[in-house]
Amino acid sequence: MIDAEETKRTKASQIRYKKPIVKNLNLDRIKEELWDIQGECENVHWYFNADEETLINALDGDEEEEYEFKMMFADLCAECERMSEDLEEEWVPDCFDRFFVAVGAGEDFGGLLGFDTYEQDYFGLPCREEWAEDESKKVLKRMTKDELIDASRQCFRVYQSFIALRYRYDCLKATMDILHDQNTGYLQMVKQIEDVYERAEKASSGFRIPFKKAVKELDRILENMPQEAWIQ
Repeated sequence: MIDAEETKRTKASQIRYKKPIVKNLNLDRIKEELWDIQGECENVHWYFNADEETLINALDGDEEEEYEFKMMFADLCAECERMSEDLEEEWVPDCFDRFFVAVGAGEDFGGLLGFDTYEQDYFGLPCREEWAEDESKKVLKRMTKDELIDASRQCFRVYQSFIALRYRYDCLKATMDILHDQNTGYLQMVKQIEDVYERAEKASSGFRIPFKKAVKELDRILENMPQEAWIQ
């Protein structure tokens, strides 16, 4: 007995390559990433305001550098918002997603996905990427030369703007992570010294008995602390 639903599912999976997108370079993904970057920038702004001293400490007390760092995130947030608005108001070619499939961008941006009409969702195309590229090329070939030139120019403008913003975010995020980890490391060191100091003071009756184990542990930690810790 033929299962009608299974037949529909099979046929849908066989034509996924007719409506492909590049996994990490399609219009919806770009809009989603811009939104996510805005959210992360706003989180960083909130973090700065809630714990400004932590950032200043991580920057060796340089308030000018701290202000500049804040403004970098604020500017990036504003530019992501502006690009998101532009994508809604300015002309974006209907062939945008197909364009990047046709030029082989899937190799560098996570492969291709095809739309399954039965599941109403996108799925990977492990064995049909060439078919998907060919289908996209067919669509582009139906355009006039002038239409194709205009569409290509606009597609690359969107691509360049997006990649530039994402690169800036990646650089700022990496710097933020380094500063945060560095500062967290110093805070953990301070907390450890405080704990050991309290144990040593208690065990040696106010350091009157210098040979207690807890006192020796405190001496060992202080002797092995990096010079940067004393500066901090």
